Amino acid sequence: MSYSEPLSNQIRVFFLSIGVGVFICLLYIAVQSLFALFGKSNRVYYFADGVFCVLFAFVSFFFMVLYNSGRVRLHLILGEALGFFVFYFSVGRYLHSALERLSELIRKTVGIALLPVRSVLRHFLVGMGEIRDRFVLLWHKKVEDSEGKEKKAKKFKFLGKIHLKNRNKSV
Repeated sequence: MSYSEPLSNQIRVFFLSIGVGVFICLLYIAVQSLFALFGKSNRVYYFADGVFCVLFAFVSFFFMVLYNSGRVRLHLILGEALGFFVFYFSVGRYLHSALERLSELIRKTVGIALLPVRSVLRHFLVGMGEIRDRFVLLWHKKVEDSEGKEKKAKKFKFLGKIHLKNRNKSV
């Protein structure tokens, strides 16, 4: 039974964890650029960050299982963080900005290409809204008519309510 890996193996796995950190940074850039196709709202960023966190945990877990016998070590986590941040602040931010510009260009191109479809869909939805409004008006008229019949019917009930309070009592 060994409690520790040999030093040469620890150094090799540390450098592998730096490489995994670079791969995770590339994964981050790819996910952020892919979700930039859907816009720049906070919801898109939150969803992209959620997807990235799941993928990051998946990659990191399988790296720990395959190369370190399932043991989580601080030097491996630090190696992943080192690889991620060194790559992101050296090459990754330029790659990230270029891919964001590319995804914005794709989003605008698709928006222009789908302009006729959006126009037809908008007119269709306006027409469906008008039909819905007519049905709502008819429904409200029907409900008002039935309420009017109930009020007329109540006028002819002689024993509708019997008051239990005696007006002649002082209490």
